[in-house]
Amino acid sequence: MKNQRFFALVLHPLLRHGGRLLLFMTVAATLAGAAVVRGRLVHQNQAPATGIAVTVYNPISKRTVPVHTDANGAYYIPNVSAGNYSLEIWTTTGPGAKPIEYSIRVEEPYTDVATKVIP
Repeated sequence: MKNQRFFALVLHPLLRHGGRLLLFMTVAATLAGAAVVRGRLVHQNQAPATGIAVTVYNPISKRTVPVHTDANGAYYIPNVSAGNYSLEIWTTTGPGAKPIEYSIRVEEPYTDVATKVIP
């Protein structure tokens, strides 16, 4: 319902300017349908876990492009549709590598994941 009201508010004034309607509909759809997943990873000694790959996975939407934690251990994954996901933390790479997984529920506009401690 929230998204329907957003579209109505955006489209009503634009209907008077027919030439620009398609562009604004595209922008409105992008803004209304995406969330951001953000969080932080630290080691057991509380030092930031830098350069760690993080993805979200859902059987319907498949894997997102991995992002990497920054110097503070923070990550930011944009353009994730609302729904249930596995947050995947890739502490190892190569053949046979498996992620550490946590179940999360993504909600618009932001989903803040509690700080995770990794080995």
